[in-house]
Amino acid sequence: MFHIFFPARSVTLKPNDLEYHKTINERNTLLNKHLEDLKNKIITPENYYEKTTLLLSDYSQKIKILNNKRNLLKKNLSFRGRTSLRFWIFIFGLVSALMFFSCKSLYDDIINGSNYGFQFVSLTGITVAFFWLIHLIFLTQKDFSENSYVLIISLCAWLATFFTYFLVKNYTYKDDIILKQLSLIDKIKTIHYPRVALKALYAERNDKAMLATDTVKENADAFDKDIVSTLKDV
Repeated sequence: MFHIFFPARSVTLKPNDLEYHKTINERNTLLNKHLEDLKNKIITPENYYEKTTLLLSDYSQKIKILNNKRNLLKKNLSFRGRTSLRFWIFIFGLVSALMFFSCKSLYDDIINGSNYGFQFVSLTGITVAFFWLIHLIFLTQKDFSENSYVLIISLCAWLATFFTYFLVKNYTYKDDIILKQLSLIDKIKTIHYPRVALKALYAERNDKAMLATDTVKENADAFDKDIVSTLKDV
């Protein structure tokens, strides 16, 4: 949305366009007038030819000046080969959004254990985003017509995608470890510790073991099993 704070291309070129259309209409009006004069025999064919030739030559210079002015305005307004900085920021925002959501999708695919088909879709989005980010930042619009540039950008995009995949996978792995550790801590706090503590407190107060369907040994084994399972995943 930041692009709205920059002047639109149409607004900057509008005065020149209005003057251009006004000049064209004036020329056409005069040409029609000379043609009507010829039809009505007010002027001779020789006069008509002379007047129209002079008129076209005169307005040709005016139109040329206006076109040169327009081209200069367009050049001053352009940015990195795009029509304007406003348009460049708009495209950059779209590509950045594609990059963000593709990385987020890849992260979710990995952490949810989705198949490689879903991951491939996310990686394709990342590759496309990298392609246009490189093109927007380092190259101009004219460079896009060169096949060599397209191949180089494609290679860079694939390398960047490869790096991003392992980067996201690494962070996903770390997040998964943290979640498993937090889950183990929660089990110790809410399940294992209360069971053992309750039996120990009962034995301390009554000087005999508490009658229960599960023994202290069974609780200890369950606790060990959770720890071993968590360590294996880590």
